[in-house]
Amino acid sequence: ELGDEEVTALAKSEKAKSVTALFLEFNKIGDAGLIAIAESPYLKHLTALNMFKNAVTDAGLKAAAASKNFLNLSELILSDNKITAEGAKALAESKILSNLISLWLGDSLGDEGVQAIASSKTLNKLSHLTLYRNNIGNEGACAIARSANLSKLNELNLNWNFIEAPGIEALAKSETLKNLTQLTLTYNPIGARGAKAIAASENFKNLVLLDLFEAEIGDEGARAIAESKTLGNLETLILIRNDISEAVQALLKNSKGLPKLSKLVFKPG
Repeated sequence: ELGDEEVTALAKSEKAKSVTALFLEFNKIGDAGLIAIAESPYLKHLTALNMFKNAVTDAGLKAAAASKNFLNLSELILSDNKITAEGAKALAESKILSNLISLWLGDSLGDEGVQAIASSKTLNKLSHLTLYRNNIGNEGACAIARSANLSKLNELNLNWNFIEAPGIEALAKSETLKNLTQLTLTYNPIGARGAKAIAASENFKNLVLLDLFEAEIGDEGARAIAESKTLGNLETLILIRNDISEAVQALLKNSKGLPKLSKLVFKPG
């Protein structure tokens, strides 16, 4: 595993001049390491930075958000770090990171942090947004739904949060989220009501992947998906641990409203 010392040495090396992508996931890199990358005289051409599952806090993200080294960055992965709403606000206000297309952030943003991202004037090119395991509730989902800056989103990952039916209904009725092709909501208690909102939404007519792993939708919610008139482009549907009966499973497998469905999963493994 790499730590701050190793990453600082890399950032000081002239050999880093030609590096355009750094993949540093699953390490022990903290703020000092990210600040070294941000201040490096050589790492000026980065387009992708992956620091998934490290130890970066708001202080490191603030330095990154102010660094001209990241002017060309299109992908930033900082999920499973120690980022809170304060860091999210710094990112949202950054004029440096306006070229981001893919953003993964966490893991303590809460609704306040999500609201900052959703209202950002500069983060308006995002096509992929991953905010899993961030203690997001309905308020955060509604902020995403209201955002005028997220119209280019194709993929939205809100796994492992606390979003319920009202939050899903807001997403389903959003004036912005009309281009989604992937929506993942694993471990959110959306219930049958939330599933019905998804099934009836014109916004989700382009979805090719829908993940509702353990989302408490039951037979009622699953039946609504099987009878949906708007989910005809779905190719992958994950419904693991939703207490769906064999009869309703059969309805889904034979649904005329899901003609492109090639992967339907009810059990793990």
